Amino acid sequence: MNVLTGASVILQAAHYAPDGRLHGHTYEITAWWDNEPCALNVQKRLSDWVSQFDHGLLPIEMSRAEDIGRKCLTDLQCFSVDVNRPLERIFAKVIG
Repeated sequence: MNVLTGASVILQAAHYAPDGRLHGHTYEITAWWDNEPCALNVQKRLSDWVSQFDHGLLPIEMSRAEDIGRKCLTDLQCFSVDVNRPLERIFAKVIG
């Protein structure tokens, strides 16, 4: 039996829209690890990763929720990542 351990954080960041307009979003990022024994450890890893982008301007290659999820999945070697914009009710799920 596999057990997934997850943690969530909030990311507030700006990016440029395809039309060049600068604007921001609030994202809820939930990352899931396979057979990770401690949720507190993954919470810290995820929080540390998000801190490099929080309240800043996202790189152009991270301008969509799907892009944020892919980057998180790659950098943190997660099983899957959910990136949601709760205010707009928009969701993305990236599975490794």
